[in-house]
Amino acid sequence: MRYTLKVWLFTGIISPLFIALVLGIFINKSKFDSIFKSYEIIFLMILFGLILSLPSMILFYLIKRNLRENISNWLKKSALSVYSFLSVWLTFYIVDKGFITKWSEQTIWVLIYSITIVLGIWILKIPKSEIN
Repeated sequence: MRYTLKVWLFTGIISPLFIALVLGIFINKSKFDSIFKSYEIIFLMILFGLILSLPSMILFYLIKRNLRENISNWLKKSALSVYSFLSVWLTFYIVDKGFITKWSEQTIWVLIYSITIVLGIWILKIPKSEIN
């Protein structure tokens, strides 16, 4: 359970910060300090991201828990990465089907969340106590 919580918090906190930087600096050409002056929006992005990702993370936990013990960590993390990548895309598709057909800021959100969750899966270690 700790591993799932760490991945969830890592994704829920890092992704909005990275989105704010990418959209602010590269897309809107904002200054670095003006991006963090809008901390209320970043906080809401973190809060809503954590809440809206709960169903996917519950399924993430169930998948991780049911992976066999004789499977290597590499294979476990690969399976969790594929699931997580697809769950991010599916969630955004449910919310806005149009992001797939046209390039938009929404597409950047999906890419950043997808990359962040997969990075979190690979960076964070599965505690020995959680390995079946």
